Amino acid sequence: MSTYKNSHGEIALPHKRRQSGLGIVEVLVALVIVSVGVLGMASLQLTGMKHSSGGFNRSKALLFAQSMATRMRINDVAADLQDYDGFDSTGFSCNAVPAPYCQARKGAAAAACTPTELATFDKFSVACGDVGINGAEKGVIGSLPNGTLTITCLDSPCDPGDAYEVNVSWTEGRSRTVADELVTKRVQMRLKP
Repeated sequence: MSTYKNSHGEIALPHKRRQSGLGIVEVLVALVIVSVGVLGMASLQLTGMKHSSGGFNRSKALLFAQSMATRMRINDVAADLQDYDGFDSTGFSCNAVPAPYCQARKGAAAAACTPTELATFDKFSVACGDVGINGAEKGVIGSLPNGTLTITCLDSPCDPGDAYEVNVSWTEGRSRTVADELVTKRVQMRLKP
């Protein structure tokens, strides 16, 4: 390696040949850094979706509970007769549409219903939803994962004017099938019809 003096009398080293482009090591390091960043963003997206879904389910459950409470307040005669007490939608069949059907629907007018028939219709409507072309849909059972609706009188024996409890529950978790990963969530509402 030789040295030489420039015009100012300084010693300068000869110029090495410059490298052009990137080396394979730099490319691999950049690839690893980008990969870690993409995986982190994907994890954040999945976590956000999970929490968003949980909030959406809670909102739906609250709307169902409010709907049932409103129906019970409107039909207080049936509540006093205990027509709502003891209802549990677990194992409830949404294929058995109540007759008479107390709500107008496409091609059919609303039937005149007694308070007891209206209570039966109310429980069906909130648990199963409205009857459409594909049958009953968009109720607690069809809208929430493992959704259930229960109505209980808070006093025993239940007397006219006693308070009721409306519960809407559903399950959440990383898996809809593995029971160990499921957590039961619930919205509870107490009311005096």
